Amino acid sequence: QGWVQSYGSRYVRPPIITGDVVFNKPMTVREYVVAQDLTTKPVKGMLTGPVTILNWSFPRKDISRAAQAAQLGLALRKEVDALQTAGCRIIQVNRGQCLVAIVLLACCFAG
Repeated sequence: QGWVQSYGSRYVRPPIITGDVVFNKPMTVREYVVAQDLTTKPVKGMLTGPVTILNWSFPRKDISRAAQAAQLGLALRKEVDALQTAGCRIIQVNRGQCLVAIVLLACCFAG
């Protein structure tokens, strides 16, 4: 039911966005705290960026992709805040799909 090949032999079940994306509660803070408790070295928080999340989802059809990316970005901002509040000093938000989109757009307009 909805398995999609992402790359190679890896398959995922992408989320289906059916309504506005909002931040309810932190999703990564518990894992960060557990990992940080096991080491004296700093643990890096890592989050997937909003464009990548959107590109790997089945988006809504009733609002623009830009509006959905903005909603995802705001929710991720609150997740970053929650990680910072938990003491995380190093946080990486990946933006790989954003770069892919820029390259594809440049190719389209290059002629």
